[in-house]
Amino acid sequence: MKIYLAPMEGITTYIYRNAYHKYYGGIDTYYTPFVANRRLKSRELSEVLPENNTALPLVPQILTNQADIFLEIAKQLKDMGYYEVNFNLGCPSGTVVAKGRGAGFLNDPGKLEKFLDIIYDKSPLPISIKTRLGIESLLEWEDLLKMYAKFPIRELIIHARTLSQQYTGKPSIEAFKMAQDMLSCPLCYNGDITDFTSFNNLLKSCPDTTAVMLGRGAISNPELPLIISKPNFNSGQISPSSISHDETDINNISENKDNSMDNSFDYKRFVLFHDELLAGYKDYMSGEQPVLYKMKELWTFWSMHFNIDKKTLKKIKKVQSINAYQSIVKTLHLTSNC
Repeated sequence: MKIYLAPMEGITTYIYRNAYHKYYGGIDTYYTPFVANRRLKSRELSEVLPENNTALPLVPQILTNQADIFLEIAKQLKDMGYYEVNFNLGCPSGTVVAKGRGAGFLNDPGKLEKFLDIIYDKSPLPISIKTRLGIESLLEWEDLLKMYAKFPIRELIIHARTLSQQYTGKPSIEAFKMAQDMLSCPLCYNGDITDFTSFNNLLKSCPDTTAVMLGRGAISNPELPLIISKPNFNSGQISPSSISHDETDINNISENKDNSMDNSFDYKRFVLFHDELLAGYKDYMSGEQPVLYKMKELWTFWSMHFNIDKKTLKKIKKVQSINAYQSIVKTLHLTSNC
């Protein structure tokens, strides 16, 4: 089973990916948040520069509805040494969809098919696609699959929801099964894999699944890829520390933090991961507020998994200095909700 980390704008930055790979791993391929400009902006460039991603198996994602822009970006990425690009047909953001890009491109199948004709004919790199099931209805899905079957798709990553669902409602396992029946290209499932149970339920329904993409579930619980990729991890027979990337650093965590560690959650590892993220954003960003914004955004995900009282979470959201933020975080006694 291959495990991918989803591209999430503003979250899975190269700083995040590098720290995650160092302290957790369990990911076979990382995907960059989308790049969209013919001349890559500084933020886009920083995400794909090889020197910022030296240890990562990485695929850049492109967002556009103009074939010439796609091809120009793909050429630049090939020149950087990449071996594959991913095309975004899944983003449900209102500003993206309003421009007919991302999942909004699915609303014009005729234009989309002509676009795919051009890029698959002329792209210097193999192209995978991340898609939704359609705009409003699952009835659109069969026609989309018939169109996808015409192209040499490197891999089709299926977020098993429609655009109108956004991130609500249940993903359609039946739609993923339909793709398995109709397509010969490699397929990857994406949608609400948040724990071992949801992963196991997918395999029961679709035993031929060979790849899954994790998004919000892996951000909320950084141990998730290890839980689903290591058969004995979830039972406690394999501890997180036993597969550490850096035992020396983990063993150097102070005693007061060690005493907070829950049996089912490697608190030491999370502290190191958190601190490296904080240091990385402090080095990269100018001023304290952008750094705090990044960390607060991550806590909106982490708070879904960890037992954090509302009062403390409110303090984190309102804090205005990094020193004050660090003081609050040091008082946390994190345990898993699982």
